[in-house]
Amino acid sequence: MAWALVALLGVGAVLAGWRGGPVAIVAGGALVLGWMAAAVVTVADPRNSGGFMDCWPRCTAWQDGVGFVVFVVPALFVVLLLASLAGYAARRVRR
Repeated sequence: MAWALVALLGVGAVLAGWRGGPVAIVAGGALVLGWMAAAVVTVADPRNSGGFMDCWPRCTAWQDGVGFVVFVVPALFVVLLLASLAGYAARRVRR
């Protein structure tokens, strides 16, 4: 569980120093909380949610959902960070 605390503190530091607007910060926080929830569910393993890596072709919707969140949400977070950085750079150039 220590890895979850370290990851949460690291993401909290990123969000604290983020120059994005309030909507982007809330969206980033929601993505992080969703990813952390999926990580906790994977470790707790209700309904074999931790088996999303090796369940194919008989994956349940629950396993598909957990796998989607675990793999897609970090990519969406990076896209959100890049979009926020591009917006910040565009605002800075206009000055």
